[in-house]
Amino acid sequence: MNRSIVCEPLNMDWAAMKMPERALFDEALAYSVEKVRGNLGEYTDQFLSPAGKNNNYWPEDNVDWTNGFWSGMIWIAYALTEDEQFLRSGRIHSESFKKRLEQDVVLQHHDIGFLYTPSCVADYKLTGDTTARDTAIAAANRLARLYRPVPGIIQRGGDMADLSHRFTGIFIVDCLMNIPLWYWAAEETGNKDWQEMAYQHAKNSLIALVQDNGAVVQHGHADVRTGELTCDPEASQGKGGWDACWSRGQAWAMYGFALSYSYTKDRRFLEAAQCLTNYYLNRLPDDLIANWDLAYTEDDAQRDTSAASIAICGMLELASQLPIYDDYKRTLESAALKMLESLTRKYLTTKEESSNALLKGGVYAYRIDNGINEPCVWGDYYYMEALWRVLRPFNRFW
Repeated sequence: MNRSIVCEPLNMDWAAMKMPERALFDEALAYSVEKVRGNLGEYTDQFLSPAGKNNNYWPEDNVDWTNGFWSGMIWIAYALTEDEQFLRSGRIHSESFKKRLEQDVVLQHHDIGFLYTPSCVADYKLTGDTTARDTAIAAANRLARLYRPVPGIIQRGGDMADLSHRFTGIFIVDCLMNIPLWYWAAEETGNKDWQEMAYQHAKNSLIALVQDNGAVVQHGHADVRTGELTCDPEASQGKGGWDACWSRGQAWAMYGFALSYSYTKDRRFLEAAQCLTNYYLNRLPDDLIANWDLAYTEDDAQRDTSAASIAICGMLELASQLPIYDDYKRTLESAALKMLESLTRKYLTTKEESSNALLKGGVYAYRIDNGINEPCVWGDYYYMEALWRVLRPFNRFW
């Protein structure tokens, strides 16, 4: 696997910018924890919808690909407060995910990592609960049903025995954030097969989905007979086309490759994460919050705050992998803080607003008019994770 990615020089000196005061983030973190607490009454036995409507989520059963993010917010709140109320609610969620796995409820898709990492893995890492550990390991095994040994990818979903299925050989960039479940499970159990499967998927994602200029294409295709890899720039939640780059997909990859580097120490992932990050940062509008597709860089386009919160966590993770004297480390940390400042000042809901969400201005799926300029639960989760990273000792779930 030899890739030559052009790493763009940054068009701003992030490290020279004035950094925000810590008090801004302290207040935002306290507000976020209390927002989670206020939602427990209705959402301990239910889950937040993927995106909101009129800046509010609604309750749903544990059937969606996004449900783990609400659990993750509860576990972050517990990690920060050690409040028994959060522990009790988190445990109810862990039991819900255990039952979902036992009953195989809507799990024939690659997002099992999004479900079980911020819920059961988080529970185990914070409390040592062995039932949560066993559930997460069983979830890693469930995800393995979607692995294609030729060429080594996690298929998006579908019937694995039906080679005519529309998802046969399809893998997407989002899945780079699902494979940490395998990395963790491999370390926890000694099952090296999971480590190798995650590694192969990451390598093939780098080959097929990352373009030479550092932009990511969401959809890849693997020929399950020959192993040939191609990508389809039109099949995207972004604008589509070679001139486009779905901002949330870029953010998934920034964070995902940084995580793969942390587990494998393959420098190709580190270098890819750096180039992807520069591409992202060079296409921000004036308020430093990316539009829903990076093809749009002007201030009059629709932002995606959920992409921004993922990207911030990805940059902070990448920075944590770099040595103290690496100048790029300071650049990443400075850019992350400036973006987090913008999210907090301009897009965080207020006590005066009638909202059960944290961040306004997210996008679920622009091209099908779903959740546009609304809160997205993953955006809220990664916003809390970002605040945790910059303010307190951090215990990574991924």
